[in-house]
Amino acid sequence: MRKEFAKPNFTATMMAAVPYRDMEKAGQVILENFPEAPCLPVMTRSMRWLLEGLPCLVIDREKRQIHMAPPEEREEELLKFYSKYEQGDLEYFASTPQTAPFFYSMLERLKKDRPRELKWVIFHTAGPVLIGDMLKQVNGHPAIQHETLRDVIIKAMNMKARWLEKKIKEAIPEVEVIADLPETTLVSFTSAGGTGTREEIINAINESFAELTCLTWIHCCANIDWTLLTDSKVHVINFDAYQHTENVALFAKEIQMFLEDGGMIGWGIVPVIENLLLKENVKSLVEKLQKGIDHFVSKGIEEELLVSSSWVLPSCETVLLTPEQSDLVFSMTKEISREMKKKYGFEK
Repeated sequence: MRKEFAKPNFTATMMAAVPYRDMEKAGQVILENFPEAPCLPVMTRSMRWLLEGLPCLVIDREKRQIHMAPPEEREEELLKFYSKYEQGDLEYFASTPQTAPFFYSMLERLKKDRPRELKWVIFHTAGPVLIGDMLKQVNGHPAIQHETLRDVIIKAMNMKARWLEKKIKEAIPEVEVIADLPETTLVSFTSAGGTGTREEIINAINESFAELTCLTWIHCCANIDWTLLTDSKVHVINFDAYQHTENVALFAKEIQMFLEDGGMIGWGIVPVIENLLLKENVKSLVEKLQKGIDHFVSKGIEEELLVSSSWVLPSCETVLLTPEQSDLVFSMTKEISREMKKKYGFEK
């Protein structure tokens, strides 16, 4: 049985990566739209903030590339990494104010001007399968295919998440923390040409959340074998409900068991692709979300349990949109949340 957490009842939130470049503006937009569950924004395309503490990195600044060296070439570095991990030295894996000023800025804002509605604070890093797919070995193969590098990546992502959980709880006492380690490339590991096994992927996901005491969350906007997540220990499965509701509903039996075990669903209902966004409005998206819920229920998922366990958010991050389009996505998400809470009697 998963640890019990407060039910969201269609609370609105967001993905972290945003197109804003002004930290004051980003904080204002986030708190205006998501006062119950704001997210620490990510305001850079650089991965440096994410990789601090990770050994075996080779950074080619001229080519703007990062890859991972063979572990046997970095033995001293590797031993230090494992020593810091075994000691539970979270500060070794900290994202510094130089690489992640947006984290520190948002935490300071929440500390000074805490919204009265505040219940959760969300952070996003990256899941180990995603990072292990993005980072390549010298031979060009994904780092996650190397046994030692896979172990290093899983442990490093876990320590980064544990550091962030600690940082938020120190800054904002008595708030519920949510750790989202997105896994957007799972489909490539489970396709016919993929190299990951089911057991390896589930173990990687579970190990990346080890020792966390907060609510855990995975975003995946592709269409995958969703039992990879229902059979893991994660608390929230967040999917692209704008495009994949019917595919996810094929796993209705597993979703029902997941919800009964304390799991929750994040409906990514507001599209973040420009041509799709411009043809939608709050009314059309509320109807689309309701249709998705009805479809889940028609497949045998218990309605009352489903709706109380549902979050509302954009289908993915808004970083590729303009700031004005991101504003629109966030305001629509807020209004959809409001409409759904009203419809199901969750308004205060």
